[in-house]
Amino acid sequence: MKNRNNGSRIFMTELMFSILFFIIVSAVCIQCFAGSYQTSKEAKELTEAVNLATNTAEEYLSDDSFEGFTAYYNKDWDLTGKSKYKLEATVSEPKQPGDCQTMRVTVVTVDDKELYSLEVKKALH
Repeated sequence: MKNRNNGSRIFMTELMFSILFFIIVSAVCIQCFAGSYQTSKEAKELTEAVNLATNTAEEYLSDDSFEGFTAYYNKDWDLTGKSKYKLEATVSEPKQPGDCQTMRVTVVTVDDKELYSLEVKKALH
């Protein structure tokens, strides 16, 4: 009878180690998924900010009467009055004749965390 008890003890010990191993591996996997979700969210924000800034720069370069503006976007990057993101385009006139006009585009979050900024220079006619 004692041999039979020892066999069940070994089986229970192996089962406990298997469960412990499964818990550790599960915790590591959950941490990896959470990290990848955050990285994906940040990459999406950066991509949208780059697209908006680039589009604004292209508009500035193609339009001689372009003036700076501020636009607000919601969490889905739709133009709205409620803001989660803010795009600000500021045009600076040249300091000396013959210098280039400069526009700075900045995309920030509500709490002023800069996502992307771009500076564009344009020669005046």
